[in-house]
Parts: sequence; structure tokens; C-alpha cells
Amino acid sequence: MAIPDAQDDTSWWDKLIAGLAQKQVPPPPPPQPPPVNQSAWEKSVEQARISDSLGTVHDLGLIVFNESQSYSDRPDSNEPIDTAREKMAHSVMNADQKWGAERMRNAKTALPIEPPAKALSDPTVRAAYDSSLKAAREAYLNGNDPTNGAVFSIQQPTPDRSNYVFQKGRPQGVPLSTHSGPYNNTYTKGQVPSSTAWLNTYWDK
Repeated sequence: MAIPDAQDDTSWWDKLIAGLAQKQVPPPPPPQPPPVNQSAWEKSVEQARISDSLGTVHDLGLIVFNESQSYSDRPDSNEPIDTAREKMAHSVMNADQKWGAERMRNAKTALPIEPPAKALSDPTVRAAYDSSLKAAREAYLNGNDPTNGAVFSIQQPTPDRSNYVFQKGRPQGVPLSTHSGPYNNTYTKGQVPSSTAWLNTYWDK
């Protein structure tokens, strides 16, 4: 019987180890994280407190809803109403940061009033409600302010881009920051007496 020399023996052993290494079963994939309960996550974000003067993220969403409930997209809108609502939410937070408890005196908005359950059974109202709460969540979580510090959110019946002049305000008015629209408007007895509306934000300069 032939006896392999040391070199042959080493080569045979290396081949055996290499073969075993190739046949090793890969480790199982890591377990998938549990699915996120989207509804619970959204409610958690909405409970976050922005400030003592403004309240929670949910309160911010209610302000946006009560300001923009009657608006909806048109084919010629320059951006979705969801995006315009998020800009509105940013402007409200900016105004709160600037004026705190005096915000309503300097940059008045609708109050954070919860709509009745019966109203929310209407699909159109529910869509505006969900869109507004989402806008508030996105604005709160997004560190990038698309209004660049705007503090006024004004709805207009025309696409006018000139400075907005408040009653008893500075004669030169305040400059435009963002311009969104046109949107359909179903409530013509309020600030915008037109079936078409634009949502603008303005700086305090």
C-alpha cells in the first residue's frame, strides 16, 4: 500500500476542509421586525406637545382642518392640497414660535375644534380631516420648512402675488413666501367668497 508523503497528506487535508467549507449551509436570515401599527404610530405623533400655547400636533391638525376643510384639488392646481396644508401647518408653528400666547392676536387662525362624528361620516369631510392631521404630523416631524419661516397663512380668491396688507397693518404689507392653488372652494360665505381659492403664506418682514 502506498503511503502519501507529508506534502500529499497536507494537500489532501486542505482539499477536505475546502470542500466542507463550500458545503456549509448559510445562516438563516435575521427575523423580520414586527409590523408597525400605523394607526397607533399616527396617534402617538399627534399626542406630542408642540408648546403650551399651541398644544399638541393633533391640535395643529384641527387648526389646519378648520382653515381648509372646504378646499380640494383641481386639475390645474400647482400642487396637491395636502402639500399646501403642510405649508399652512408650518406657518402656524412658526407663528407660535415667534409670538407664543400672543399668536392669535398677531396671526389669527381657526380654533382647534374637533368636528362631530356625524360630520366625519361624510367621505369628503373625512378626507379633508385625515389630510389635515397628516399635514400636521409631517410638518412637526419634518425639519425642512418649505415656507422658510413664514408666519401668516392667508387664503385668497385670486392668484395675486403682491404683498398682503392687513387692516391697520403696515402700508407696505407683508411679502409672499409660498403660493399654492388654485383649489376648489365649497364654502363661499367665509374669508374667500369665491368657488376658487389660493392658499398663500407670508413672512413678517
